[in-house]
Parts: sequence; structure tokens; C-alpha cells
Amino acid sequence: MAQKKNNTSLEKQVRDAIQQLTADGKPVTNQAVRDLLGGGSFRDISPKVKQITAEIAAKEQAARAAPEMPEDFRDAAAAMWQMSWELADEIAASDRRAHAVELERLKGEVDEALANCALVEDERDDAEMRVQDLEKRLDEAQATLHDAQLEIARLNGRLMEREKDIVSRVKRTKAPRKTKNPTDDADDTPPATEENVDNQLDMFPNDKLGEKKHGDPEPIAAE
Repeated sequence: MAQKKNNTSLEKQVRDAIQQLTADGKPVTNQAVRDLLGGGSFRDISPKVKQITAEIAAKEQAARAAPEMPEDFRDAAAAMWQMSWELADEIAASDRRAHAVELERLKGEVDEALANCALVEDERDDAEMRVQDLEKRLDEAQATLHDAQLEIARLNGRLMEREKDIVSRVKRTKAPRKTKNPTDDADDTPPATEENVDNQLDMFPNDKLGEKKHGDPEPIAAE
């Protein structure tokens, strides 16, 4: 019984010492409490100091804690929250509508661009077909030109042969002929003269050699 009374007395003394130290603005330590008590064992003082300082800190924290929200204020806060939510939702809905309109506009631009691409592709295909047709016609024209060049070369060759043949005939005509009996002269063809040869050469004008017209006599065949 005396031990319990001593513990209660010590606890009260420690509490008073802590209050005095706090009032004086001094730090609460085991040594400071022991000095105010005028002595004592740290084994007995330290647990009391720890217990009492913990109780004081808990009371101060509870005093600083916010009280429970009043009912009226809670209702007002709930109404404000609801209003804020509705306003935010309305703004979000407006943004969603604006985004939807912008999205539709962009889709329209994409569709128009695709249509233009299809038109350009059709024009490209038509141009490629025209180019292919022109290339085909060019190849045909080149083939025709080649055939014409070959024909011209062939005709020029024949013309040169005929010219050589005519020159040969003219030389033979101008050569001295043997004297014949009068009877033989009556039967032979008239002797060739330069006039007859010139008339024969007129059949092939120089500017149109090898060109045959309707009604022209057949050329002289090579012997």
C-alpha cells in the first residue's frame, strides 16, 4: 500500500515538474525533472516522464484536430460538389460535341482527298493508255519507214541497172557498123542516130528516174 502511494506521489511530482519546465520554456528531460525533484532514481523517474509526455502530446494533438463537420455545412458542401460536377460534365459534353463536329469535318476532308486521288489515278491510267497507243503507232510508223527505205533502195538499184543498160546500148549504137549490101539495107531497121538515142533517153527524165506514170511505155529490159 505504501509502495502504491509512493508511485502516485512520484507521478504527481513528475507531472508538476514537467508542467513547470513547459511553462518556463525549458526542454523536458529526465535530468531536468530529477533536478526539480531534488534527486531520485532514473529507473523510477524515466518511465513516468515518458508516460506523462506522451499523454500531453496526445491531448495537444486531439486539441488541434478538426472537429466533426456540422450537418448544415455537410449539406452545403454536397450541393456545391454536385453543382461543380454538373458544370464540369456540361463543359465536357460541349467539348465532346465540338470534337465530334471536328471529327466529322476531318472525315469529310479525308473522303474528298480519297475521291481526288481516285480521279488522279483514272487520269493517270488514261494518260498511260494514250502513251502506250502512241508508242505502238510510233513503232508501226518506224516499221513502215524501214520498209519504205528498203523499197527505195531496191528501186534505186534497179534504176541504176537500167541506166547502165541504156548507156551500154548507146555506146553500141554509136560504134562503126559493117557495110552491107543494098539489098540487106532494105531489109534491116533504120540505123540508129543520136536523135533516136536522145529520144529513147527522154523516156527517163533526170528528176524522176524510175518513176512510172500511167500510159508510159514499158522500160527496156536488160539483155
